[in-house]
Amino acid sequence: MVRLLWLWMAHLLPLFQSSFASVELGGMLCRMPKVGGFECGFSDPHSAFYYDSDINECLEFMFKGCGGNQNRFATKEECIQGCGALKRCGKGLPLMDFAGNFKRCDQQSAPCPVGYECVGEGERSLCCQSSGRVCRQAVDSGSMCGVPSVVRYYFDPESKICRSFSFSGLTCLRGDPMTDRFSVSRIANCAQDSHCPKNYTCEERHGRKACCPSRAYVCGQPFDENAVCHGRRSKELWTFNLNRGLCEKIEHPGCTDELNSFASSEQCIDFCIGKCPHNQKAHLNIFAGVPQLCNPDKDNGCPMGFECTKTSSQAALCCRTEPACPAPESLILTDPVTASSKRCIPEDQSSCPAGYVCQQAKNLEHICCTIPLDCPYGMKALRESYNEPRICSIGVIGSCPSEYQCMKAAASNRNICCQPKKTCIVPYVDLTTNYPLKCTPGDSKCPITTYCLPAADQETLNVSRGLTYYCCHNADIFTCPDGSMPRVDESNRPIACNPSDPAACPSEHICERLVDGTHTCCKHNVVQKVCVSAVLDRESLQPVKCTGWDDNTCRTGKCRKATDDTYYCCTE
Repeated sequence: MVRLLWLWMAHLLPLFQSSFASVELGGMLCRMPKVGGFECGFSDPHSAFYYDSDINECLEFMFKGCGGNQNRFATKEECIQGCGALKRCGKGLPLMDFAGNFKRCDQQSAPCPVGYECVGEGERSLCCQSSGRVCRQAVDSGSMCGVPSVVRYYFDPESKICRSFSFSGLTCLRGDPMTDRFSVSRIANCAQDSHCPKNYTCEERHGRKACCPSRAYVCGQPFDENAVCHGRRSKELWTFNLNRGLCEKIEHPGCTDELNSFASSEQCIDFCIGKCPHNQKAHLNIFAGVPQLCNPDKDNGCPMGFECTKTSSQAALCCRTEPACPAPESLILTDPVTASSKRCIPEDQSSCPAGYVCQQAKNLEHICCTIPLDCPYGMKALRESYNEPRICSIGVIGSCPSEYQCMKAAASNRNICCQPKKTCIVPYVDLTTNYPLKCTPGDSKCPITTYCLPAADQETLNVSRGLTYYCCHNADIFTCPDGSMPRVDESNRPIACNPSDPAACPSEHICERLVDGTHTCCKHNVVQKVCVSAVLDRESLQPVKCTGWDDNTCRTGKCRKATDDTYYCCTE
């Protein structure tokens, strides 16, 4: 009998989890406390959501599988749909009966009682406390929780003006701290971020820690210009646009109740974009006069002397940094008098003393560094943690991965793991034997102007062991896979690129592999398609323009270049 009861419960369990997802549930159910349930073996522990009526938010928790109560939802969207009406009034809870059911209303046929006003229409209508009822309530200065008081304002109904008062509760930079109904101070205590729920971080204010809305959550909230405004509207209001990664001014008077709203661009930048670490100087955009944003993934967009530094979870700035050698094993040359780094000219080999080479730092400056451990010509070193090359022992199995080979580093007596990246196209022929001259990478057997490279006819370079190496002439390949000409540099040589870097090549080019194993920038085959029929704007009947072949903003068709060298949205 007991087992049959358990089986019946396990069968109905999925129904209980989502039976209220499509309707507004009312205040009684949504104000039930969070209950994690218990493990029963019929349902694995899983993530669920409950509505916290203290902070009017849907929060995630771990449900153990059985038990619990009806304040539990499979997704956050279902939770918002079921209980989101509780926060629609802005100030206070909507009017409900003894069972927690919402009082529906209509401005004409079913008005709200005195002290309430009708918000919404039909089944989405609610009776919310009127501004007069809210403003007549007595001021609450908060519970003492061991932090200095802050100045806030309340409406004095007798004098009909807003007066200041000392609020003794804990405040966050944006939004309110998470509450705890079981705490004396009503504020949830924390010591680290893991003690706070999702979208909250543990922040210290006046020597006291509390769970505050995280910067990523605040700055990721879209600004709703059509939201019901229970506070004041301001003409000078800024919001952070997560898609564009910058602070924007609201075109029309915006509501200060919105979480992602700031009184000035400086406040928005300071909160959502952040500042350069270690008091580093940020590069200012010469046109806007604000800190220059950049893309840390592509590592570009910053001038010389500045490095793209992540300053928040959603933004990065160009910060002034001291140059450092790109290879961690290299040492930078410094002036003994000024202690400043020695700058150099990459085209002038004499700009650095013996034992040093001119290298480009991450902040784009060129400095003198000791010669790094590198593989022989045509090889790539295996670099592990902190970008350090992997040291190995020749002849020891397992010293290098299968796609790498242990060999002597260039200009050094140390051995490192190397992988072939260039193959032999024009081998050197021994005049005495009339056969290509075999070699071993790292030795000095090859004549001057030739290099030890693997044979070009071998199918793959992924397995380094067993490759046959020959002394080869250095030959540049000037043919892309489709037969077109690759992009060349000032010396008319193909520009080398990294295929894993999406910004390695300029616009309209992609990084392609050539027959010798190297990679260069070739014209994208999509770019070569000429626009014949452009999409016309419905109102102006003019062709819709776009910025480039990789522009995905066209609502219809693809962005292609026409014969007038202008990009248009074109039909395929």
